[in-house]
Amino acid sequence: MRNQQRGMTTIGFAMLLALFGLIAFGVIQLIPVYLENMKVVQLLNGLKSDLDGQNATLPQIKTDIDKYIDIESLSDFDLRSDFLISRSPNGFLVSVEYERQRPYLANVSLLAEFEHEVEIIR
Repeated sequence: MRNQQRGMTTIGFAMLLALFGLIAFGVIQLIPVYLENMKVVQLLNGLKSDLDGQNATLPQIKTDIDKYIDIESLSDFDLRSDFLISRSPNGFLVSVEYERQRPYLANVSLLAEFEHEVEIIR
């Protein structure tokens, strides 16, 4: 009677472990990027809750965004280049569109793109 092998070989286990390791390394590289994105979403939601219905002006919106950037320590953001403030029929539309690139392996990088907007009603 022949014995049938069961389970995984050492080489198969090592390859599976390497694959999971690469995936885990990518996740670890992207965690700070998504934490920063959560701060940006909080910034926009806080801006909306503070200024919605307050008859906010453009300079007031810019000042508040600058304060939130300082408070949340978002040093990679610039009010002039990253935030777009435009007029809408009901008030102002504040949008932010940015991307973050993190090195992964050798010449391979991970890229995350984000786009958020809120409308501040007068």
